[in-house]
Amino acid sequence: MIDSISKPKLPKGVAYVLKTSQLAKALLDAGIDCHVDLVFWQPEGGESILEAHYWLPNRNVPHPRVYVRAGVAACDLRAAASEALLASALPRFITWLREILILPPGSPALHEEPYFNASYSEKGLAVTNQPTYKVPRRKR
Repeated sequence: MIDSISKPKLPKGVAYVLKTSQLAKALLDAGIDCHVDLVFWQPEGGESILEAHYWLPNRNVPHPRVYVRAGVAACDLRAAASEALLASALPRFITWLREILILPPGSPALHEEPYFNASYSEKGLAVTNQPTYKVPRRKR
């Protein structure tokens, strides 16, 4: 179930890859019932088409939730990106989320800020569970 949606207008030349109805259908078909906040965005790097963070309850929000960001692709790549999203990235996201939701409440994995990202470029689809930082992390 998608609890909130934010979708700003885009400049010419780019288009959102994911449709809200596609995410809603995937969640419904998988029988996933959790709080989902969907935010459409234009990432600075420009390649992320589906990003998600799983957040545990905290003092401000009393329930677990999934924060999903749906990105853009250049108009000439949008059809191919959408195809890759539906065929591979969205099913992998559903599997990722399902695996998180079956973890016991005290699982250490839940405290490691579970993350999912699917990006699309001319090279094709790439999926990762580790965030990419623009500034390299300092070595300890």
